[in-house]
Amino acid sequence: MLIDTDGASASPPGGAADEFILDAGGVTKTYRTDIEEVVALRDVDLRVHAGEFLAVMGPSGSGKTTLLNCLSGLDDIDRGSILVGGRDIVAMSDADRTRHRASSMGFIFQAFNLIPVFTATENVELPLLLAGTPAREARRAAEATLERVGLGHRLRHRPAELSGGEQQRVTIARALAGRPEIVWADEPTGNLDSETAAQVLDLLHQLHGDGLTVILVTHDADIGAQAERKIVVRDGVIVADERLR
Repeated sequence: MLIDTDGASASPPGGAADEFILDAGGVTKTYRTDIEEVVALRDVDLRVHAGEFLAVMGPSGSGKTTLLNCLSGLDDIDRGSILVGGRDIVAMSDADRTRHRASSMGFIFQAFNLIPVFTATENVELPLLLAGTPAREARRAAEATLERVGLGHRLRHRPAELSGGEQQRVTIARALAGRPEIVWADEPTGNLDSETAAQVLDLLHQLHGDGLTVILVTHDADIGAQAERKIVVRDGVIVADERLR
């Protein structure tokens, strides 16, 4: 059950069940070593409507990033169901899950994960090429998306020639170039100063305003407060689910 801070069910505004872009139930994830088992997620239920801006919050080690990785299909789960865009990613093969991520999801991480020897354009177009997009179409999409995030004047620059904020804009462009239905962002402002972080958040808000679904992991209460909806994870359990606006 989804609960708000008063313990009542938190319901998205309007819409039918088929509008859920994410519908997860009973998600459990355990990490095992030779000497111990750590339950990272415990029977997590979460539904997100298309077009929502959701912040995932909680203390360090609470399971925030594990939740993002499992719900997006980056990590396997031990038990539960996960539908993304109406498709059961748990039942998919690794290859099908990878294709589904490439075609319908974008990812933004705290570490920019850019290829140092590639230009901004090449970093953005690479996932498109790997997904089978023709080279000319991939180049056009990469350049158009970099223009969209305000980097039309930096197309031929490599990561070392870009500021931290510009590098994060390249990662955002890379996440958007394939026209995803949902973007997962894990502490996307964690390596940025406050002014640059505010600019990146403004960009995410603009993209959300265009209809993009954004699921943002953050430990920063001020950033979390800017979302439409906030969930709090503690010890692998969703302990609060609050609609902010």
